[in-house]
Amino acid sequence: MRFVLKSPKIPTSQEELKELLLANRSITDADAFLNPQHPNSLSPEAVGIDASEMEKAIRRIKKAISKKEKIVVFGDYDADGICASAVLWQTLVNAGADAIPFIPDRITHGYGLSTKAIQTIIESEKPALIVTVDNGIVAHEAAEFTKKQGIDLIISDHHQPEEKLPTAFAIVHTTQLCGATVAWMIARELDEKSAEKQLDLCAIATIADQVRLVGPNRSFAYHGLKALAETERPGLLSLFESSAIDKKTINTGTVGFQIGPRINAAGRIGDGISALRLLCTEKRSAADRIAKELTTLNTERQDMTVKAVEEAQKQVASQQDEYLLIAASPDYHEGVIGLVAGRLTEEFHKPSIVFAIGEKSIKGSARSVYGINVVELIRSESANLTSVGGHPMAAGLGLLPDMFEEVKKNLFAVAKKMIDPVLLEESVSADCVLSHEMISLETIETISALAPFGSGNSQPRFLLQNIEIADVKSIGRESKHSKIFIKLSDGRVLEAVQWNVTPDQINLAGVNEIVARLKMSEWRGRKKVELVLS
Repeated sequence: MRFVLKSPKIPTSQEELKELLLANRSITDADAFLNPQHPNSLSPEAVGIDASEMEKAIRRIKKAISKKEKIVVFGDYDADGICASAVLWQTLVNAGADAIPFIPDRITHGYGLSTKAIQTIIESEKPALIVTVDNGIVAHEAAEFTKKQGIDLIISDHHQPEEKLPTAFAIVHTTQLCGATVAWMIARELDEKSAEKQLDLCAIATIADQVRLVGPNRSFAYHGLKALAETERPGLLSLFESSAIDKKTINTGTVGFQIGPRINAAGRIGDGISALRLLCTEKRSAADRIAKELTTLNTERQDMTVKAVEEAQKQVASQQDEYLLIAASPDYHEGVIGLVAGRLTEEFHKPSIVFAIGEKSIKGSARSVYGINVVELIRSESANLTSVGGHPMAAGLGLLPDMFEEVKKNLFAVAKKMIDPVLLEESVSADCVLSHEMISLETIETISALAPFGSGNSQPRFLLQNIEIADVKSIGRESKHSKIFIKLSDGRVLEAVQWNVTPDQINLAGVNEIVARLKMSEWRGRKKVELVLS
């Protein structure tokens, strides 16, 4: 593995460090970045939404409200889709609409707007209007079916569209946001006061869906995290309590590793509607019960993922010469294959597709590395697939069992043609070399000004040279992580943690430099610097 420095400069002051970090992120307007505008100031055009389509959508929704027509908010079962459903449904209800939310079942209905899901909806009560959130942009067949039923359809989505768009009354779409914030843009046009109360959910969705935290997304994450720290939403308060989360210290890590996975767990291996109920309930007793259920489901999901990852690792061991990794099994649960693909990609630095094999159909989930558009790669096989959609970094697909071997062979071949092998080289980037004198709480404060961190605005990492490894020991559940004691040139010994690496996997021989993030830890009122190794 090689280290890549984004800047050759070695900062000697906090001001120099701040300027270097901003330059590394191509930030030319420091004030706008450090003080993001409020989402209320964002126009549809500013986030890539066609204003005329937005106007059509709002006009139709307002007509439905005034005529007391039934509206269905058609969501998705991941954290973004659940939050998007809550944002729009609660706003519609507050505006006086006769609205109900619908979250498709992963196994019964599959992903997104489908004829099967529409049939389920109209079996109970036929709506006059369906508004999708976080899905629908490639649902051609379902859109046509909806039209034939005499139901108006508004699609709001952020996924990659195909060349031809589905038939719909209006399409509110942009790839610049996540599904929940596209829904929020609609909600704001309907009821600005109500939409303001949904910014806590916008933060969760933006961070959990791993959209790039720059521009408008940074605005939603920055102001949404503030709203999250002050939220009085019963469901979130119960979730914080059951997860031992202090809402005053919530950051992107808290959302990404604690809040998001618990909301996702319902849709992955349970019923997504329960997560929606958690976010929308006004009763703390109901919220407490659902929060505990989600925490239990999340633990179950973690165990399932670990087992599936171990099995998938064995399968891909023979694919060292491939530019793409593929694992498949009838034992994989559909709800965890995306997580398994993510772990394979993280470990081997290659795009990965993991398939759950069923008797009548096969579902796949893909994850990619920066620079490789995995949904474009998969769409090269569209003729042999029953469904495909997603983003450059993550995608989903479906196919029939008798097509699997051909699709697998073709995807391996397409990957070899499409992917530049340079993109598969494993490296660790660092913002710059950081002197030992600059490893301080003051430096952590300077870094914190650039938060929230995430995709597109990664937490600063530094190359620390001339260090010594004093000791190492295992920590965590099943001792799967390592704590390393690092001695600096000034005599200080800092604690460092390396996740998902055991002490026996660490080669300490001759190590005198590391790449690490700086983190502040506090114990009994005493603050100190810790390191997180890459």
